[in-house]
Amino acid sequence: MTRRRVAVFGAGNIGRGLLGWLFGRAGWEVVFLDVSAPLVDLLNREGEYRVIEVGNGNRSTRLIRGVRGVNSADADRAAEEASQAEVVCTAVGVAILDRVAPVVAAALSRSDSRIRNVLACENADPNSGALRKHVESLLGESTAGVGFPETLVDRMVPGGSGDDLSVEVEARFDFKISREEWVGEDPGVPGFTLVENLALHRKRKLWLVNGLHAAAAFIGLQKGHETVAEAVSDPTIRERLDEIIETMAGVLSAQSPEWRRDELAGYGRYNLERFETTTLVDPIRRVARNPLTKLGPTERLVGPAREAIRRGLPVDALCEAIAAGLSLNDPEIPGSQELRDALSGSGWRSVVGLGAEEKRLLEMLENRLASPA
Repeated sequence: MTRRRVAVFGAGNIGRGLLGWLFGRAGWEVVFLDVSAPLVDLLNREGEYRVIEVGNGNRSTRLIRGVRGVNSADADRAAEEASQAEVVCTAVGVAILDRVAPVVAAALSRSDSRIRNVLACENADPNSGALRKHVESLLGESTAGVGFPETLVDRMVPGGSGDDLSVEVEARFDFKISREEWVGEDPGVPGFTLVENLALHRKRKLWLVNGLHAAAAFIGLQKGHETVAEAVSDPTIRERLDEIIETMAGVLSAQSPEWRRDELAGYGRYNLERFETTTLVDPIRRVARNPLTKLGPTERLVGPAREAIRRGLPVDALCEAIAAGLSLNDPEIPGSQELRDALSGSGWRSVVGLGAEEKRLLEMLENRLASPA
């Protein structure tokens, strides 16, 4: 019997630590497509890797067998391999989707393509929709008949465990996919969850997981912390994060009455406990990476701040986190120079994307930047 295949663009932490792990343990053939020739060679030489799950003081290891690597710099070979997968996933970062799109478009163009669904598993909104636009612009036509369902990905995967392929991951994970946009039947992969109205789940996760993570990293860096756990354990930072939780919960409950404010606040506090108590060491500079994206107008910090100030909810702590992010100037943080270039060019108001009608929030941020905590 032929094994079902998934093609995963990006053999990094999420690629191996969530997607490869998820499909591999379900018995699917996993083909990684990556531009790193040494990583691809190692995947093909080893043919397997370990995923170490860490949680509640326990560690367990699962061996993911029968994996292969393909160098995606060889676009023709990559398109051929991807075309024979039932599901194609990306774990490359939203800024790289336009570079993946030509290979996906070429794979879909093949007469023998078996692709049913393409999932961009990135922390962005939209993610699969953004990839679909890139692909359709290249094809010059719609991708009717192929699903590009939006996804929600939540798993702490700080990095490798000490050798080249093994990866340590948080035991807890969340992987949700839009049922309305999925083409075909449920693939029957444990942990792969099709849900209605994914947008609600994504917004809650973007704010009360990614937003809190970013706020802890940005403020924590200003206070001299090296890990997210250290930052969350700092009483002064924890107080600011608690305010952010209450503000976000207030906005989300107003927008989505099916979610109670106290339940949302509890979800936020639970995530802070995850960040604080995990035995995984999560470097604060890793979490602060790509700040230009994280400080966008609809993103995890500016987005809730804009909604909160319209409702008269506290935004001082959110402004502190945003200002801390705008003040980053650390060459060890991936994307830091990109942020500095944007700030020196169009300025911080352009980075956060606020208009003249949001004068009050602009003034609060300006004051914060002039007098950092």
